[in-house]
Amino acid sequence: MPGSRRVCAEAGCPTLVEAGARGGRCLDHRRQVERERGSATARGYDYTHTQLSKRMRAEAVGMTCHLCGDRMAADQDLALDHTGDRSGYRGVVHLSCNARDGALRGNAQRLR
Repeated sequence: MPGSRRVCAEAGCPTLVEAGARGGRCLDHRRQVERERGSATARGYDYTHTQLSKRMRAEAVGMTCHLCGDRMAADQDLALDHTGDRSGYRGVVHLSCNARDGALRGNAQRLR
């Protein structure tokens, strides 16, 4: 429902946020999560990765996403998918598919 609000997903935070807000967190807690996550460079996304990703995403338009099987279009957000240990790449995928896959892998690791 447009305009609906929820309490921030961070335990103990009473701040109301728009339903569907990124991560379900208020601005302060979203910033905190991003700081803890580290910069893109700190997470292994250096200049070489950025340039490779840019080139491969452009070439992937019209190809099939290996995670969902749908074709990738020029107006969609795409990502260069890497292996779980970041030692190689699995190909270009929809950004939403990549986020879902990463969350599933992350949740599986946390449940071990």
